[in-house]
Amino acid sequence: MSSLPSNTINRHDFLKVTGLAIGSLVIGSSIPRTADRLRLIKKYGRATRVPALEFHGDNYYFYDGAYCMNPPTFKYLMTLLYENEVWAATSDEVVAYIQGNLDLPARSIILTTDSGNVSHTSLERMTPVLQETGMHFISLIWTRFMQANESVLCQGDICWGAFREAQDSGVFSFGSHSETHRDLAALSPEEGLIDMLESKKEIEDMLGITPQLISWPFESVPSWAPILAEHGFVGSFAGGGSRKTMQENVILPNEPSPWDLPRLLPPNIGSLTSGRPGGKTMQEMLEMFTDGFGENYVAHQKQIQIENNIRNLYYRKMHPPR
Repeated sequence: MSSLPSNTINRHDFLKVTGLAIGSLVIGSSIPRTADRLRLIKKYGRATRVPALEFHGDNYYFYDGAYCMNPPTFKYLMTLLYENEVWAATSDEVVAYIQGNLDLPARSIILTTDSGNVSHTSLERMTPVLQETGMHFISLIWTRFMQANESVLCQGDICWGAFREAQDSGVFSFGSHSETHRDLAALSPEEGLIDMLESKKEIEDMLGITPQLISWPFESVPSWAPILAEHGFVGSFAGGGSRKTMQENVILPNEPSPWDLPRLLPPNIGSLTSGRPGGKTMQEMLEMFTDGFGENYVAHQKQIQIENNIRNLYYRKMHPPR
């Protein structure tokens, strides 16, 4: 006698189905997002370089305050970006941009945060701020110690549950910060690949998505990184030392070096200046590392005026007054 089919569904399959449902919603919501991106390209021009910033949530204090953040400063920075019509790229947009398949507005930025099992409180605080300001973060997850059987901090599914809520908010996309948070440059290709694929699988199992971007622990880039392309990864973030000069710490369209994408540091509490590049405000960083401000913006506006004049002259020639 044949058994009746089971009506149960395991967690991995449930998240796959949920991911498809969310994906259909994302397709719908991407239509106005695409329209807004094209509007900003028309207004400010296309990006030929985009800076990436490295946060650790909205509340941290490292290196005796040389790298620090608190919620009021975080909200101030997000509001400043919003008021300046800065476009914060999603993970999918970054992937398409570095592959040369998508234009971003000249006023663009990539906001990243290295996350883990202590991030659930910051994700909860960050979400409404990002929703209010229209900003978007790429959360790169250190996946070890994220489950109840691995950490007392994650009882009752609180850790992965917080990331699913962040995913549902629409203002976060996700990548990997490795499984073990070791210096992967010191590992063999075989050992490093095991680490990264374990992290990838856990993100797939817990969020129902396949991560394409990485941030390297300790900003240490392994020589074997390109083999990750065979496993679905497309690029990875390093630090500020991955380019020859500070001015070159930007990410390019059709990026020639996708496995050591540079990241700058956001302005700190109090001084509201960055530690990388030293002493620069957010406004100064936008002018230094994007094309949408200062002389570049003025030049784009002049070009728009020239094009408008040409169109008007053509129209008058083809439609003379009667």
